[in-house]
Amino acid sequence: MALEQDRDILDVAEHTEHVTFQHSRRKTASGYELPMLLHDRLAFSPEEYVRRYDVIQADMERRGLDALLLRGPENIAYFSGYESPGYYRYHCIVVPKNGEPVFIVRDFEWINSPEFAWSTKLAKVYDWDHSPSVTSNVLAQLGLNSGKRIGVEKQCFFYTVDEHETLVRECPNNEFVDATRVLWDARMIKSAEEVEMMRRSAALVDKAMLAGYEASVPGATADQINAVVNQTLFAGGGEYMGLPPFVLAGERSCLPHQTGGTNALKNDDIMYFEISASQRRYTAALMRTIFLGKPKDEWLRAAQACIDAATAAIEFIRPGVTSHEADSVARAVTTKAGFGEYHRNRLGYSIGVSYPPDWGEGEIISLQQNEPRELQAGMTFHMPPLCLKYREYGIGFSESILVTENGCERFSKLPREIVIKS
Repeated sequence: MALEQDRDILDVAEHTEHVTFQHSRRKTASGYELPMLLHDRLAFSPEEYVRRYDVIQADMERRGLDALLLRGPENIAYFSGYESPGYYRYHCIVVPKNGEPVFIVRDFEWINSPEFAWSTKLAKVYDWDHSPSVTSNVLAQLGLNSGKRIGVEKQCFFYTVDEHETLVRECPNNEFVDATRVLWDARMIKSAEEVEMMRRSAALVDKAMLAGYEASVPGATADQINAVVNQTLFAGGGEYMGLPPFVLAGERSCLPHQTGGTNALKNDDIMYFEISASQRRYTAALMRTIFLGKPKDEWLRAAQACIDAATAAIEFIRPGVTSHEADSVARAVTTKAGFGEYHRNRLGYSIGVSYPPDWGEGEIISLQQNEPRELQAGMTFHMPPLCLKYREYGIGFSESILVTENGCERFSKLPREIVIKS
């Protein structure tokens, strides 16, 4: 048995002799011929993955990086196509400057690489290994363990203190620098293929939302309505989401990020929905609130304030305005309507590739106060203006949007309006 730090770089195809792949080399912007394994299970076209490779390589060049270590599951999926909920164990991609990436993956999970990804090289991590030591050994095999500037994802959930200290100790002549923003910035602007995938998710959300409306009748519990929403999502081909649907009835509608419950809808009541769907890990989300019977006047005013806030933001958003300005425009509406103290959240957050524990990309960019960056065409956001009043109501109306060259457009086809079921 090899020592834990001595895991050789392997050829994926040699481990999958009974499976036929198309071996391809695609020219990158730098002229490098990138080896790729092509198959019908890739989520996107080879050209899309080469585009992403080029965007990342250009940023690495600007930052003077010799290599980049990818650790977040969203970033790994974005770069390679690889997909697994097993990211709770070690996964890492070493991306050399203008070179072929190497996927460092748990031995139990490596079979997912040829199933989903285009990369041709991997190194296995066994459950008894010290995973960061395997990575430092791979860097050595690639000639990247001395005198190199290596980018790491210091702001990632998965890049641990132990991993950083191990790399610094075992590659003492390297410089390890925070390069979290390389993948964040790459993912911020969506391509046409990514947008189309999000449209598929949005269409599924619309179906689940309408099913939730239909199931919302007096006497039905939030758990029962939530079951209908989930059944619709999965029956329609949806994947597991980064967060569950938030489906809340009555006074429990005020609870952030909660779902279901045994409490039943009353004759005159509130039903709150915030639903996402995922296609190839690409997410769209939608929030709506409906009313049964005779809703209170305050509920209707809060609903209209949230609807108007979303409308104001949609009419304002275009390339060149700042995130701060977009948030301020929407917040001014809810404040003027008298609900400013209950509108506690940011206007919105980037949305795209997602894994639990989140369905958003808010770490990349958010529509919020004190965010000075300007919006650009191709950015996508989920905007959920809502009002939460403890033990009385939670009321909100959201949209997932695409920033276009001249403004923005909605992904959902459902109207943004007050619905009262008699």
